[in-house]
Amino acid sequence: MQPITILGVGRTDYEPKPGVSIPEMVHHAVQAALADAGLTMQDVDARVTASADLWDGLTASNVAITEVVGAVMQPEARVAGDGLAAACHGAMSILANAYNVVLVVAHCKASMGDSGGITNWTFDPIYQQPLGLDDAAAAALQSSALHFPTPPLPPPIADGAAAIILAHAPHPQSAIRDPQLIGMGWALDEHYLGDRDLTDSPALREAARRALALANLDDPKRDLTFVELSEHFDYQRELWTFILGLDSTHDINSSGGLQRGVPPFVAGLDRLIQVVLRLRQESGVALAHGCWGPCGQGQVVMVVRR
Repeated sequence: MQPITILGVGRTDYEPKPGVSIPEMVHHAVQAALADAGLTMQDVDARVTASADLWDGLTASNVAITEVVGAVMQPEARVAGDGLAAACHGAMSILANAYNVVLVVAHCKASMGDSGGITNWTFDPIYQQPLGLDDAAAAALQSSALHFPTPPLPPPIADGAAAIILAHAPHPQSAIRDPQLIGMGWALDEHYLGDRDLTDSPALREAARRALALANLDDPKRDLTFVELSEHFDYQRELWTFILGLDSTHDINSSGGLQRGVPPFVAGLDRLIQVVLRLRQESGVALAHGCWGPCGQGQVVMVVRR
């Protein structure tokens, strides 16, 4: 795969923000990423955003942030999934030679709504929604199948936004420090929980296989310097680690992971930002991971090096 440069990153802090609007929150992350890259909005060719209507209480939630991401009369796409999947979309548009510089943004104000009621809507409306299934109930089923000794613990409720800037080529003034995306992959598991083995994740296996193959890496145990995983519940770190063929001796989530408080949909992009910031300080090859949906139904993996 042709390497794609990550020119800039920006993010808010992650905590409930009752007095901050969604556009204001996103504006902060976008401006931080532009400043980090040494660019202006006029340098950006296209935008990809990640958000969910149900969390925002809006139809077409990207409409609320059109101005602050510079999308007025400009190319824009939206992914209703994890922010790392939006980064894959942006990277694909660069690899297709459609654009040279792409801004990727993810946001969520989780404190505004009831997570149980919102995530209940992701299940089948005829059979599963009436049962009251939501992400927490699905996590309880998965942790029970894994014989996890304690009830699943989600991260603290938080609001926030994250942004990155991808480019076809390094910025001349920062080429030495700019990490490069060298592999990516994504996949989905079955929709119905009853059709899945909750002790495994074929989607993560396939997403990782694709990303590592594009990066020309044969052995993740040997080739990866460190890993940042999205554990939307505490038991998932152990599960994702096992599926990726790693173990507790590896450098995994040294940043604290999502348990320090990172909102849904922002999580995977935040993992990528964490990877970029560390690679600016030390060379190596790192893996960033994102997931969304019940028990990590959707999985996405990126490999970055410097």
